[in-house]
Amino acid sequence: MSGDLVLARRDRVLDAMASAGIDVLVLGRQDNAGYACGMRRLWTAGTRPFGAGCIVVVSTQRVHALSSWEAGIESPMTFDDLYPLTWNPRIMAASMAGVDGLAGAGRIGVDELTPSFRRAAAGFAPEAEIVAADDLMVEVRVHKMPGEVEAISRACAAAWAGVDAALAAPTSADPAGAAIKAMAALGVTVPSSGVKVERRGQELCIDVGVICDLYEGGVGGCFADDRRVGTPALAEACVVGASHADLATAATGDWLVRGLGMGFERPVIGPGVGTGERLEAGMVLSVTDGHRRDVVHVTADGPAVLSQRP
Repeated sequence: MSGDLVLARRDRVLDAMASAGIDVLVLGRQDNAGYACGMRRLWTAGTRPFGAGCIVVVSTQRVHALSSWEAGIESPMTFDDLYPLTWNPRIMAASMAGVDGLAGAGRIGVDELTPSFRRAAAGFAPEAEIVAADDLMVEVRVHKMPGEVEAISRACAAAWAGVDAALAAPTSADPAGAAIKAMAALGVTVPSSGVKVERRGQELCIDVGVICDLYEGGVGGCFADDRRVGTPALAEACVVGASHADLATAATGDWLVRGLGMGFERPVIGPGVGTGERLEAGMVLSVTDGHRRDVVHVTADGPAVLSQRP
């Protein structure tokens, strides 16, 4: 991943914090923490309870991460910016108290909150006001920078490698296994939606969703004679200002349009959901219409499909 992109994301977060009057940001969601610090954590097949996974401090312009080792951290972070893993809340609070700029914070923003964290904060930052910052991170992430668009395109190319391997698999083989093997050969092993393969008559319906360098890529469709059937009508409707009604009219099957970046993001538009949303330039979307799924970058010049076959 480009160091310039990591720095650009960090600066976006710091600017948003300054505008919101937040002195320290404590992030527990893996996608938010990854956005702020660029750290690639080991993937686990399960949920993570809330923990202070990343701390961003306006006064020092530094980002700190919960980790006991340097693997996966990006410049300008160093080992000195890490605080150790622990399940003991007292040890965690003591580690956080040592983060420069935290003790004197007037407002601490969090993307999730537990009663234990609020109690701990009273110890290491007794004067601080605890405020919700999940909307702040949504707004920071909703419009993608050029480097992010490039990263998503690379993830989509990896997903296509899986699709092509599934299509090329002999009838006696497991096409999903072939897709996973092909992507693993590229170093892409973290799933988002994973690999789904279903045979429908003469067609093979495939959907692949993966995470590559923190960013999600995906593609889906039914294939006959190695070609994806159907038209990208819903993807073509993803223009600046498009409303729920516009997208519903363009859809030809079960549909969903949702933000894509480091996972499931805003907006989320579908039957009965997101009726007040309108698409904006800079959004990147996962666009599902029946079995077809495309990744679309909404631009002032119209929709750019990032999940084109390489």
